[in-house]
Amino acid sequence: MPTPVAAQAPFDTVSDHATDWLTRLGNVVLTTDSRQRRTLGLLLLAALVSMTVMPLLVYAAMLGVTRLQHVAWLAACFGVFVLGFYAAIRSGYNRRFRDPTLALPQVISAQTLIAAGYAMTGPVHGATVIMLCLVMVFGMFSLRPVALRVASLYTVTVMGVVMYWCARHQSALYPAQLELFNFALMAIVMIAISQLSGQLMNMRTRVKTQKIALEQALAHIKEMAAKDELTGLPNRRRMMTLLQEHATRHARGGPRFYVCIIDLDHFKSINDTYGHAAGDAVLRAFATQAQQILRTTDMIGRWGGEEFLLLLPETPPGDPALGVARLREALASMPASAALPDLRVRFSAGFARYDDGEPIDQAIERADRALYAAKSAGRNRSVAL
Repeated sequence: MPTPVAAQAPFDTVSDHATDWLTRLGNVVLTTDSRQRRTLGLLLLAALVSMTVMPLLVYAAMLGVTRLQHVAWLAACFGVFVLGFYAAIRSGYNRRFRDPTLALPQVISAQTLIAAGYAMTGPVHGATVIMLCLVMVFGMFSLRPVALRVASLYTVTVMGVVMYWCARHQSALYPAQLELFNFALMAIVMIAISQLSGQLMNMRTRVKTQKIALEQALAHIKEMAAKDELTGLPNRRRMMTLLQEHATRHARGGPRFYVCIIDLDHFKSINDTYGHAAGDAVLRAFATQAQQILRTTDMIGRWGGEEFLLLLPETPPGDPALGVARLREALASMPASAALPDLRVRFSAGFARYDDGEPIDQAIERADRALYAAKSAGRNRSVAL
């Protein structure tokens, strides 16, 4: 049977409280800065993986293959290492460095601790080599190839010194021939990781470059889909979206608005007389003048052919219709375009005030009827319905 709503509510409340508590705890531990959170998250993940080794070392001490004092010393050093880097990153002190992740110092410190552990773990010292590789794998995701090569060289050097010292002073537990084998194997692995890091970085760079190119292409496509190529104004689809948004905003208490359709008078004769290139220049010039003269709150888009649609909010400054009147006066006193200095552009306009709750198409249809009435009355005028 479905659980009653009343019974579900307490569980939902508890779940919401738990989620909020975990969110606040995460913000306290990892901060709210996304980059700092990633850096701290990687540090704590590496610390968690490394902590799983400590019980194994304690078990080795119980078996008598290593000393408990050595395990305690390693655990203390590891705690200082983790807490020190956590404090540096959590406090923001890491931002002072060129690489705020502090990845290279972390890798160097970790490899030093592992090298010390190698010298202290006696018969089971071979297992610590795995930790060397694990640290380098973590480093692959944070270090640049050059830095990873430095870390690899440091690891090979410090481990070579430790292995040589162990073979000289603890030959029973660290036979020279076995240490030479371990050293060669470890050096080969470090070289391989360095090479893989370079390939990984190249792949990440290519992916990042492709992502940027795709984002730019998507932005261009969106712009092309929303703008008229000839005039640079919003196209019909974009204007319909803007009209719908304003209708929704008005329903929520926003300002009312007018829909206005403008049609350039006798535009066909301009194309027939001067050619389509001249007609295109007239359309561009009209769009430029309209953007300069209309209010900043007004929006104009190309509706199709020589028709333009205006969205005119009923907001200060001035009456929405005044901007259209100023545009008509300005066009009457200036050339239609640089190529046609004697030609003047005139237009007819139809206004429709948006009514509460009416479909946008209905307001556009009333504006279109008003435009037809303006043309029938002799053109070069405005009519409101």
